[in-house]
Amino acid sequence: MGNESTQRQTATIIAAVTLSNHKILSAGEAFVLEAKDEEEQQKLTLEIAKTVKGDVTQLSNGIYLILKS
Repeated sequence: MGNESTQRQTATIIAAVTLSNHKILSAGEAFVLEAKDEEEQQKLTLEIAKTVKGDVTQLSNGIYLILKS
């Protein structure tokens, strides 16, 4: 093995889009939106991600996060 440099890339959570059954106590500086149903949740997630040119990830509990590198 040679001298390999490892770059660490961090991402900031811009927003979390949830449903009413999700309980979020704190999201730091992230914007939290509560959608009325899954269809609205997906629509809001995509609109915000497109606006901020961010990446989207869905957690196993159904919450969507918008991340920006």
